[in-house]
Amino acid sequence: MKTFVRFTVALVAIAIVCQAGIALADDYYWAEGGSHSAKYVGDEKVADKTAACDTGCDPVGCGEDPNCGYGDCCSPYLGCDCCPSRGVVGFFGMDAFKGISDNTFNSNFGAVAGLNAALPVFGLADYGIGWQLGMSYGVYDWTGGSVINPRESQQQMFVTTGFYRKAAGDQRLSFGIVYDWMFNDHWGIYGVNPTMGQWRGQFEWAVSGSNAFGVYGCFDDRYSIQSLTIGEARVSLRNQSLMQVNMFWHHKFASGADSWLWIGAPEDIRLYGNGSLGNLIFGANVQAPISDRLALYGNAQYMHPSATASMTAAMEEGWNIGAGIVWYFGGHARSDKINGKCWLPYMPVANNSTFLVDQAAVVPN
Repeated sequence: MKTFVRFTVALVAIAIVCQAGIALADDYYWAEGGSHSAKYVGDEKVADKTAACDTGCDPVGCGEDPNCGYGDCCSPYLGCDCCPSRGVVGFFGMDAFKGISDNTFNSNFGAVAGLNAALPVFGLADYGIGWQLGMSYGVYDWTGGSVINPRESQQQMFVTTGFYRKAAGDQRLSFGIVYDWMFNDHWGIYGVNPTMGQWRGQFEWAVSGSNAFGVYGCFDDRYSIQSLTIGEARVSLRNQSLMQVNMFWHHKFASGADSWLWIGAPEDIRLYGNGSLGNLIFGANVQAPISDRLALYGNAQYMHPSATASMTAAMEEGWNIGAGIVWYFGGHARSDKINGKCWLPYMPVANNSTFLVDQAAVVPN
């Protein structure tokens, strides 16, 4: 918990720097971002929507284009902004996490990089249906970590793919369903290599142009069973995705920054045991654009263990925290709509927040 607090304080400091950078880039934002010029109303700088309509919007997929499909992009819509025909987003950052696979030992710290891409589904673009595919690769514990083989670093890969629909125009409902894979090499204190899978779904309802509320859930599917020898005992180790359901608040700032706050709970059934691994989940994610192509991100989540303060609780708690940069290859980092650009990915690539794991070791008879 102390490590989580230290990382969280660092994340808050990074968020403050991000917001300060946005304030300094205010002139640039209105000159280049979102195809808006600017004018002053008293002492306040506001977007000149009329000028934006006169000069034209995003050249791809706006106006009456059926791929964007929702009318004049200069209207005060709730949903997504003028859309590119496809979107590719890359990210790189520092990341740390801890879960039951680490027992009561130290957490894992490393670097992660990935890509997330999306495009409209042929024949379904008029209905706003898109397909996304993303992956990430991380290397942790650079000086070694596991008990079984402490000289090896931990490697981890996530792959996420599925379909989504972003609300556009005056629509309010957005949703997505994806499948997540987790591939591990030298993972946890046992240094095993499990591959696991889960389903993840999300629904979101926009109540205004800057606020939306929704729910997302993760449901276990593929599990991993591996055999290993601990001392003189032969142990069967099972790892499986932990189901979780969270309610979230999505807020779009006037600067173009996005934030998500969520609270929820994991399932209340343990692998081969009674009770639940955790009883409360809370977390946050923020992304702040500093140019048309570059944004900064930060994320944090903590799962409070069901056990009272003890060695058991220290083993069962789970958390993930990270910060880094996001690169928009098409230059679509900024948007004044709650859902950003239409054909950019809707759901993030899985990570150690959205993919919680339960573990149980069984000694065969």
